[in-house]
Amino acid sequence: MAPRLGRIATAAVLQLAALVLGHQLVYLARYGSRFGEALVHSGHGDAWTTALISSLALGAAFVVLAVARLVRLGVLVRRAGTGPSVLPPRGELAPMGLLRTWLRLAPRIAVLQLVFLTAQENLERSAIGEPMPGPGILLSPEYAGGAWIALGVALLVSLVAALFTWRRRVLLARLRAARGPLPRVAPSSPRPVRREPSPIESLLGRRSALRAPPPASIAI
Repeated sequence: MAPRLGRIATAAVLQLAALVLGHQLVYLARYGSRFGEALVHSGHGDAWTTALISSLALGAAFVVLAVARLVRLGVLVRRAGTGPSVLPPRGELAPMGLLRTWLRLAPRIAVLQLVFLTAQENLERSAIGEPMPGPGILLSPEYAGGAWIALGVALLVSLVAALFTWRRRVLLARLRAARGPLPRVAPSSPRPVRREPSPIESLLGRRSALRAPPPASIAI
């Protein structure tokens, strides 16, 4: 349960970081030097500033934790006396594994990025009393290629996440290869089991020992 919650939390933080960064870059490309003023007039007040700072701080904390984990694994690999040649680079551990990991993450983050950013922009328009343009708002000329900016941010965030994930797999695989399999203990030969007489047999033996032998027949 704990690893699953960790994966969900990591995915949520990645998506939130992509959304916030994409939103800021879309507005920067749309308004340029009037970026800050446009945010205020479009309903982005103190609440948005707080949410922005919190999101960036959370994303930075996750990056620090990920880097610390990679550094710790690297130290363990060096202590184990392993190197790049210990494990053959194949499958998920080869450089192509990084590409496959990225291709698994990128579509999900990109689609959710467009969905969330489109919904957010429509809700912001509704909050200030303007009509909602609908699902094509990021493709409108007013947003200066907002959809492509959002996609670019999503692909970049997913690439960074894939790089951390792939590197962690490589280090763990090298650490397992350096430690090797656990030694198998050879089964010892069984000792001969001494069979003790059962209580019934012992009781009968004692009774027979106390009984007098039958008289010998006398020949006439």
